[in-house]
Amino acid sequence: MNKRLCVLGAFLLCSVSSAAMAQQDTQLTGPYVSAGVGAAFPLPSQSTGPSPQPSSSVTYDTGITGHIAGGYELGNGLRGELEIGAGTADVDHSQHGAAPGGGHTTNYSLFGNVIYDFYGFGLPVIPHIGVGAGEMLLRTGGVTTLPGAAPLNNHSSVVAYQGIVGAEYPLADNLKIGLEYRYIGTGDADVNETANGAAAIAHYAYHSNNVFLTLRYEFGEPPAPPPAPVAPPPPAPVVKAPEVQRAFQVFFDFNKSDITAAATKVIQQAADSVKAGNLTQINVTGHTDTVGSAKYNQALSERRAAAVKAQLVADGVPTGEIATTGVGKTGLLVPTADGVREPQNRRAEIVLQ
Repeated sequence: MNKRLCVLGAFLLCSVSSAAMAQQDTQLTGPYVSAGVGAAFPLPSQSTGPSPQPSSSVTYDTGITGHIAGGYELGNGLRGELEIGAGTADVDHSQHGAAPGGGHTTNYSLFGNVIYDFYGFGLPVIPHIGVGAGEMLLRTGGVTTLPGAAPLNNHSSVVAYQGIVGAEYPLADNLKIGLEYRYIGTGDADVNETANGAAAIAHYAYHSNNVFLTLRYEFGEPPAPPPAPVAPPPPAPVVKAPEVQRAFQVFFDFNKSDITAAATKVIQQAADSVKAGNLTQINVTGHTDTVGSAKYNQALSERRAAAVKAQLVADGVPTGEIATTGVGKTGLLVPTADGVREPQNRRAEIVLQ
């Protein structure tokens, strides 16, 4: 029997693990249905009757078993289900004989199961363990459990329990195939018999090792993937304030200190720069060309500086922020010999600080 159990288990395990690529299933939340079919290996039953009746043992052949279930996954590894099962096995040997053709036992079960799936191990399969409790209806046919008793054709309902160990392989997002071992046991069943012409009650319990090939379909949906990280917005470009123009030149006609129309525009630009840049110191320097004496040109350069200051004040620059000076025919923009009329040298410089 043990040899047959090992061969069947190895065959079922190969059928589960023969998929092409290992993958880790995504845990779902929601309802599911499952079914399993496999082999049952009932353990020998020890039947006892009232004293002075001796005990009797019954051994079984390998049987077949199956179950269907519906359940709900909570999304944290736990799931609960309600299962209906059935199984049957022929009697291999009864200490006190069996009816012609051999006896058999059949069971029908109703279990409530709690199962925990182990996700996150990176394995090709998802292992699980579980326990169940419920009721089992045992039907016995053609089996003699007590000496002198007639072969039984009886049934009894008893409390049943099971332990579950298995693993599932995800064939698709919502479909899993699995291999599962279940140990099923019951409390003592009472069987009414007639032994040696007298009424008797035999007591026996059913215990079985079971191996299932399972299939489970899940109706739930995988959790939504986490939102993609949102990249922070790029920093706003730093817009530099335009540089304030700090130097201006105003040109004059020969031997004049009058502000021309072109000079008026330049002085207005200088005044606007003073206001935009919050500048508080303006230096105006008057210049001349080299025609005339140094003394004359010095006075002319001072008049040119004063004329520019007056226009700045007219354009809104406080007079206290303006300093003027004249340098005559020194500090030439275009170096020339003495006595040369050079328009570029007849000027006033406005410098903002």
